[in-house]
Amino acid sequence: MIRYSNKSKGMALASIVVLLLLALVIGCAQPAPTPTPAPTAPPKAAPTQAPKPAAAKETKPEAKVATPETKAAKPAVKEAKPEKPAQKQPLVKLTVPYSAVAGSHTVLFVAKEKGLFEKYGLDVDIPYVATSTTLVQSLVSGEVKLAHAGGGAVVAASLAGSDAIAIAGTANLMGSSLWGQPNIKRPEDLKGKIVAVSRFGSASDFGTRFALRKFGIDPEKDVTIVQAGGMAEGLAALLSGGVQGAAFGPPISLQAKKAGMNEVISYPDTGVAYATAIIVTTKRYLNSNKETVRNFLKAFVEGLAVAKKEKEFTMNAIGKYTNTTDREVLSETYDFYVTRLFPKVPYAGVEAMQAILDETARANPKAKDAKVDSVVDNSLMKELEDSGFVKEAYGEK
Repeated sequence: MIRYSNKSKGMALASIVVLLLLALVIGCAQPAPTPTPAPTAPPKAAPTQAPKPAAAKETKPEAKVATPETKAAKPAVKEAKPEKPAQKQPLVKLTVPYSAVAGSHTVLFVAKEKGLFEKYGLDVDIPYVATSTTLVQSLVSGEVKLAHAGGGAVVAASLAGSDAIAIAGTANLMGSSLWGQPNIKRPEDLKGKIVAVSRFGSASDFGTRFALRKFGIDPEKDVTIVQAGGMAEGLAALLSGGVQGAAFGPPISLQAKKAGMNEVISYPDTGVAYATAIIVTTKRYLNSNKETVRNFLKAFVEGLAVAKKEKEFTMNAIGKYTNTTDREVLSETYDFYVTRLFPKVPYAGVEAMQAILDETARANPKAKDAKVDSVVDNSLMKELEDSGFVKEAYGEK
């Protein structure tokens, strides 16, 4: 038996105490295990199909929940919109009179009724002012800025020193006819008779004199030409027997036909160029208000395109401004002017204005030296055609 000394026993006891202390420290450093809780219900069986995603409901706008982020985003949308709508520019007011109750002014009627002037920023009034001569006088005085008139009055005003100038045209052939009473059947039957025109210097006056000469009748010697005041007044004088011949175009001429009058000379059939209906302004107004004039011509071009494409609408417009309800008369008026006379692009006819200068030169020596470009300026119309605007108005590519 081995015996230990007291010293050895003490050392062994101390070692045991140290080991116990170390074991205690190590045990306190480890976390206690978490006990597994007892289940309150039996576990569910795993599904045999994949569950439908819940995102379908979340995509509906009403299912969205406002968050601080979405609330913060709302003010940014409001800031992108102007607080007040932009103010529209006021319409430019214009008075553009026409000189005859006739289909020659159809494009002006259509543009007005179709709202085309407003489309291009204009508020246009189109009153009737009897005869081109009176109308151009208002233009030269500055009372009006644009007008739809005959070329004869424009030439006369220019030769008198005004700056009147043609910038567009719809009828570059003589658009009227010379009508006679039932016993007047040929041009020579008018010799020694009285013939009515609207007013001296008007389109009907120039056209009548030109046509009579073409048939060998001297308007200064062979007939007596008087002023009736307008086409309707000329018809009234013819029907009453006050005159034996009178010049007018549709729809007045169709009323004469129904009353038994004879068409003695059809001016368009002569084939002679003549500026029957043109848009006229002054050089000073054109130069200082080019954008306004350009917008007016845009509406005018579109009005011509509408007239060419929409017969019923155009007939109604003609009826309104000529006080005509007879559909046959309106249809014939449309065919005569829109189909037969009106060009696709409404240039002021250079040849047509030259014809007026030549006719005027018979009585006014100044016309012999006058240049046609002094009374015609097609620059804006050419600009519209070159830019493709005219094709666009007709729906062409």
